[in-house]
Amino acid sequence: MIWTLSLVALGGAVGSVLRYLTVLAVGAPLGTAVVNVLGSLVMGALFVALSARPGLSPLLMTGVLGGFTTFSAFS
Repeated sequence: MIWTLSLVALGGAVGSVLRYLTVLAVGAPLGTAVVNVLGSLVMGALFVALSARPGLSPLLMTGVLGGFTTFSAFS
């Protein structure tokens, strides 16, 4: 359990930094839309790709993409 929590925390830190840099580069209103659309597309692709390797899901989907998009607010 602690390993999974560590993966989510590490991924969340990476995703949050990526979100900050994206919004900083693009601008606030448009940057938020870009982040959420891009994150949703990547999450759909990862859902299919990681079906055979569910061990990476906490790091990439919940962590990185949760911190990158507003997915974490809905979960």
